[in-house]
Amino acid sequence: MRRLFVFIFTFIIWQSPCQSSPVNSSVLNPEWASSPTWIALLSYQQTLFNEGYTSQADSTAFFLASNGKNDPHSELLATFDGLFQNNSLGDEHPRCRFPARYHWLIEKLSTSIKIPAAPKCEAFNTFQKTLNAAGATMIFPAAYLNSPSSMFGHTLLRIDQHGQDKSNRILAYTASYAAKNDPSDNQLSFVFKGLMGGYPGEMTVLPYYMKLKEYRDIESRDIWEYPLNLSQEETDQMVRHLWEVSGETFDYYFFTENCSYRLLGVLDAIRSEKPMLKAFRLHAIPVDTVRAALQHGYIVDAIYRPSIVNQFQYQLDLLSPDQRDLVYGLVNHPVPEYATLEHYPTEQKAAILETAFLYSRLVTTVPQQVAAKRSLQLLRDRNELDIESPLPELPTPTQRDDQGHLSSRLQISAGEFDDQPYIGFDWRPAYHALNDPGLGYPLGSELKFLDMSFRYYQDDGLKMEDLSLIGIKSITARNRFFRPLSWTFDIGGHRVEEHEKRAWVPHIQGLAGPAWNVSGGLLYALAGGQGQISSKLKSGFDVRAQTSIGYLRKTDSQQFLIGVNLEQSAVNDSDPDLRVSARHDLQLTGNWNIFWEFERSKISGSYRNQYELGIKVFY
Repeated sequence: MRRLFVFIFTFIIWQSPCQSSPVNSSVLNPEWASSPTWIALLSYQQTLFNEGYTSQADSTAFFLASNGKNDPHSELLATFDGLFQNNSLGDEHPRCRFPARYHWLIEKLSTSIKIPAAPKCEAFNTFQKTLNAAGATMIFPAAYLNSPSSMFGHTLLRIDQHGQDKSNRILAYTASYAAKNDPSDNQLSFVFKGLMGGYPGEMTVLPYYMKLKEYRDIESRDIWEYPLNLSQEETDQMVRHLWEVSGETFDYYFFTENCSYRLLGVLDAIRSEKPMLKAFRLHAIPVDTVRAALQHGYIVDAIYRPSIVNQFQYQLDLLSPDQRDLVYGLVNHPVPEYATLEHYPTEQKAAILETAFLYSRLVTTVPQQVAAKRSLQLLRDRNELDIESPLPELPTPTQRDDQGHLSSRLQISAGEFDDQPYIGFDWRPAYHALNDPGLGYPLGSELKFLDMSFRYYQDDGLKMEDLSLIGIKSITARNRFFRPLSWTFDIGGHRVEEHEKRAWVPHIQGLAGPAWNVSGGLLYALAGGQGQISSKLKSGFDVRAQTSIGYLRKTDSQQFLIGVNLEQSAVNDSDPDLRVSARHDLQLTGNWNIFWEFERSKISGSYRNQYELGIKVFY
């Protein structure tokens, strides 16, 4: 009886999923653990002083070895042992959980040992068959300033399927990495947690038409599609790796381990001889990751999908003033003027109906149910006209977002403030300001992160002049059809006049108001306030009402910005401060600019002049 018990116990141990491999691990080449592909598949990064590795994966389920997060060699040994686990584990078998790393390992071992039969990986096989991948396309929805999660833009992968073409490509699936945030969090909480890694990241797979609706239609973002030159073998390995990193494998960081960073990680795992992630240790701006893919030879083409708003504006500009009035009336008037349509030829009638239909999907001044009924009626009326669309598609912009200036900026200047000469030095890691070159960026948009400005005065030494931790401007023109609210937000610090000295104080500022297209530029009038708190202020804090009026105009090589700013303290009994400024930037090459700036100010009852001339380079 005892012998029978020992036999049964030994048999169970041998069949256990945790058994050791029957083949000696000496067949493994130790150098494989530090190979670029293994490092990329496990998302390893070298430690600060290059003394070892640590994986950016934060889920313990991502590793087979207990110390796999910090030891690539131990993880390789555990992965090798997993080859010989019992196939009865099904979808929990290591080869089913990590098909990409096993595909790589089996290729390495194919001439050394006999590879055990593969288990039935029903879940992964279903995933693979559903995607039916024939290739992939990098998708870049442009920046959307009204949402903190999207204000730098976004990138995702579209998995192009066998048998699909341009007409049905929207049915393909996408792989997208994003923060899995708490829906009850407000925007401020989202930004803070996103900066500090307070959310898990999640790789999700959804149909492309759902993403198009979200980005192009709801958020009115232009989309650029970049087909990738992946072979079928690389595409298959990409699908395997997407399976491995799906779910909550990584924590999400807004500026570093974000959507674009993870997408590059997927590409590095399938073509690891020239990894891209090494260049993005400090921050990963989506448009910069598109540039990296271009430089590494992944991208073969660029296809433009305009937002529904831009498509509507283009079609509207092709109509006559009377026809535009009719478009407005068909959607907004209590009793639409359908009879007026009969005065136009069939082709013009089709153009009016198409434009009105687009507008009915965008209008916010009409109750949603009314707009939906009118949208359906307009579509029916258009379909009754048996002709092709007389309206051309919106032309592709002359310059893509990735062809604009680079994201980081250095600036050196010489100037004079109140008869005191100074040398200025500015640095900004990301990403675009109103007075930067406009090609590739929406007019009136500004998004700055950690924008620092220093000045050296002979009598006062080197001091920080301004700091913008996060600065956003969204200046959008109003018209008869749309009435967006322009707004600005900034949190940082600057120098103010206090006790006849220029004191450094932190601040938070917000302004809002209308803007209009005037002579090819943007005229805006904003009002709001600024809060300041510092022991250097007379009352320890200050609340200031602010008004800002400006005009911005850009050409292909020049930027003009003039402004008038008025401030009045609500805490201290003092005269209002007034600033009048003008700035002109001239683009020398794609990433080199020179500029001059003049400001006349009245501060604390004293008039001051400031002149500045400088050069800035984007890198």
